Amino acid sequence: MAAADVFQRHWDLYATRDPQTMLEALKGLPGEVFVERPSMLIAADYLQQVASGQDVGRFHDGARDLYGGTREPRELLDSLIALTGRAAGARMEGALDTARLRSVEARRMLERADESSRGRARESLPHLMIQWGRCREVADADGAIAEYEQSHHLGSITGQAEIARRAAGSLAWLLAERGRLSDARSWLEKAQATERDSPRYDAVLHLTEALIAADELDDDAATEALACIDEGAIGEYWAAHLWVRAMIARGPLAPLIVRHEMAGETERRARPLFDQGANRRYLVRAASALEIELDEPLSPTTPNPEDPVPADVVRQARDLYRAGSHAAARAHARTALAASPSVRDEAAAQLLLAACEFALGGADAAGPAFCRAHALITHERLFHTYRALTTSDLKSLSDLSGLDVPDSLTRPRESFETGTGTNTTGSNPHSASQRHANLDALTRRERELLVLIADGQSFADIADTLFISRNTVKTLTRSLYRKLDVHSRAEAAALARQL
Repeated sequence: MAAADVFQRHWDLYATRDPQTMLEALKGLPGEVFVERPSMLIAADYLQQVASGQDVGRFHDGARDLYGGTREPRELLDSLIALTGRAAGARMEGALDTARLRSVEARRMLERADESSRGRARESLPHLMIQWGRCREVADADGAIAEYEQSHHLGSITGQAEIARRAAGSLAWLLAERGRLSDARSWLEKAQATERDSPRYDAVLHLTEALIAADELDDDAATEALACIDEGAIGEYWAAHLWVRAMIARGPLAPLIVRHEMAGETERRARPLFDQGANRRYLVRAASALEIELDEPLSPTTPNPEDPVPADVVRQARDLYRAGSHAAARAHARTALAASPSVRDEAAAQLLLAACEFALGGADAAGPAFCRAHALITHERLFHTYRALTTSDLKSLSDLSGLDVPDSLTRPRESFETGTGTNTTGSNPHSASQRHANLDALTRRERELLVLIADGQSFADIADTLFISRNTVKTLTRSLYRKLDVHSRAEAAALARQL
């Protein structure tokens, strides 16, 4: 039993970095350990799958299999691990409601346990909590944020750097996906501050970086972040990965490639894995992004739900708006807004509501709706949301409200893509004196960065040139963009060359 406790204390390090060594040691334990602590069977199965590169969601439920379902584990930890294994297995099979219920049951069991039992399970709790959070996140249920926060906190105070980093990364993604980019950046920095990188679990960090960059219209940075994801490491975030790629797919070929990959990914998976919960929402958003770029409707990868969530209603509103059915689109936008949507969906719904009111002659109603959308988008830097509208409508609403939007989105698309547009200096046509004032606001390091961006260097090359980390480069770049009032590498480079 003392050996079993050693496994618990060192699980975070070895399960992440050297699962094969821990598995071999586990096999050396006497059989009595597996009788007294059935969770060790689940641990062995988990390590076997990690070491062989397989998905690790299908845990072997040692307690149930060993006793034929007639005897439950005696220790709190065994009970929690058994419940968590069942929850994760249900999640991987698409039984999202079962996964959610199992995670809720595990949480309640922990809260009812006495202090002594909780203390003995303390080292394992961060790993279990992150699974509970994932079950709730995928099922679109409440409580995921709290589970990730507690996993990060407990992982940090118990010295388990890998799980603390993983929890912070999962939380950063969840917040970014909902449109809360300012909070997501904070958690992303916490994750990156834990210098214990793990290729197996860092995919969500890079995916979050890519989503934030795509929202800020910095396609180059988004592409670089996606390139950092190790092949095969995307795992359960496959649908989210397709969505981010769809957001930055430009030109005649890239959107088609993503569209065909979406079809392939859904064809090889059981329907419950993509027609409900978070994965469904990601695919709906991916389809919307591709339709805008291809300017044609896509065949739905998932059927229309009987109980649509705000993301579904927003897409329906956008489709109706693009088809010229402004009254119906307006009704859908209002429905989405009445359903307590996320920041991302609320901004899109307000934007579509403004465009439809304007098209129907209601300029008085269009102005306030656009102002609300602009406030949300500007605060969180969700600039990609503007792409839901046609160029002409976006420009009309900008002129009506007197509010600026990124210039790259109000130019005719053909001139933007071919480089023949008249204004390439940034998101606003500043006077020469204003542009020089912005330049004067830059620090010495930001000026150096601007020169290297204009020279076409990648983030990795810039980091090497300036002898700083890539994370520092990205932080400086965000500050640089804000001061220059630009939203992409191309706009920053154009402004630098002009100055």
